[in-house]
Amino acid sequence: MATQQSRPRIGVLVLSPDFVKSFRLFHFRRKEMESQEVKYVGVDCGKKSIEVVRINSENSLERRQFSTTESGINNLLQWLTLNDIVGLEAGSQSFRIAKSILNKGVQVIVLNPGNLATIYQSLKKTDKEDSLKIARLIQRHPIEELPTVPIPNDEEEDNRRLCSEHENWTKQLTQGKNRLHSLFTQAGLTQITKKHLRTKANREISVALLPSRYQKEAERILKVLDLVEQNLKLIEKEIQEALKKNKAYVQTIMSMPGIGMITSLAIMSYMGDCKRFSSAKQAAYYAGLVPRVDISGDTVRYGRIINRGCHSIRRVIVQAAWSLVRCQHGGKVKEFYQRLYLKKGAKNRSSLLHVK
Repeated sequence: MATQQSRPRIGVLVLSPDFVKSFRLFHFRRKEMESQEVKYVGVDCGKKSIEVVRINSENSLERRQFSTTESGINNLLQWLTLNDIVGLEAGSQSFRIAKSILNKGVQVIVLNPGNLATIYQSLKKTDKEDSLKIARLIQRHPIEELPTVPIPNDEEEDNRRLCSEHENWTKQLTQGKNRLHSLFTQAGLTQITKKHLRTKANREISVALLPSRYQKEAERILKVLDLVEQNLKLIEKEIQEALKKNKAYVQTIMSMPGIGMITSLAIMSYMGDCKRFSSAKQAAYYAGLVPRVDISGDTVRYGRIINRGCHSIRRVIVQAAWSLVRCQHGGKVKEFYQRLYLKKGAKNRSSLLHVK
C-alpha cells in the first residue's frame, strides 16, 4: 500500500481592522519621530554666497549653496526645518542672517571666530570644510561649552553702527590734519604745530602763511577737513538722539568720571544692561581689560593686558582714562598712573592699560 505524500498546509492570517489601524498609526508616528530628530546645520557666510551643510540622523551630509541676497536668504529659510540647529560665525552679515533664521523659529548659535581654533589651525580651509566643521562643533558640544556671541537687537545694531562710523570719520579727521601739518614741515614752518590746526579758523590763518607752491594742496585738504567735521557733527546729533531713548541708563554711566557721550553709546550698545555677565570679571574679560595669567604649581605670573576683547569698548575706555590722567582733578586714577609712570620711566600705552 503506497503511502500518500503529505502536502504543506497554507494558513491565512486574518487581521482585525483595529489591529491594522493601530499598526498604521504606529508606523506613521515612527516616521514622524524620525523626521523630528534634531539635525545640525553649519553655515559659512561669504561676501556673495553662503555654504550650508546639514548633518542628518545617519551622519549623511546634505549640502546647499545660497546667495547672500534677500532671495537667497528666503531660499535658505525655506530649506531649513524647525528641527535644525544652525551654527555660524560672527561676521559682517551673520547677524542679519541669524535674525532671519530666528524669526522662522529655528535655533541659531552665533560663534566667536576668535575662539574657533579647530577651523583656523586646520590645513585645509575652504568654505565647504568650514561649514562642516561648524556643524560638527555644535553637534559634539553643548551650547554652554561653545564660544557664543549674543545676537544684538535692531537698536543695539544701529548704535554699534554709529560707534564704528564715528570712529572712521575721526580717523579721517586725524589723517587730514597730519597731512596738512606735514606741508608746514616741508615748507620749513616748524613753528606751526598741530594745536594750530584744531579749528577751521586757525587752519585758514595758518595756511595763509604757506608759500604759494603749497597753497593749492593745502586748500584741497581744508575742503576735506570741513566735510569730515560736518559729518561728525551730524553723527553726534544722531548719537544724542540715541542716548535720549535710555536717559536713566546714560545718566548712570555718565556719572562716572571720564565717561562722555561717545563712551556711553559704546558701552550701551555693546554691553547693554550687563545682565548677561555673571560677574564683573566676566564683563572685564569681554572688554579685554584683564591680564594674562600663568599659574603653574606655586608660581603665579600676571602678564600684560590681553590683546583680545571688544575693540570698540577698549578704545573708548582708553580715551576716558587719558582724559582723567590729563585733567586737573583725575582722582585716584591719575595718582595710580603717576606712580606707574615713575616706575616705568616712559609715557606709554601699557601704563595706561594698567590704570584701567
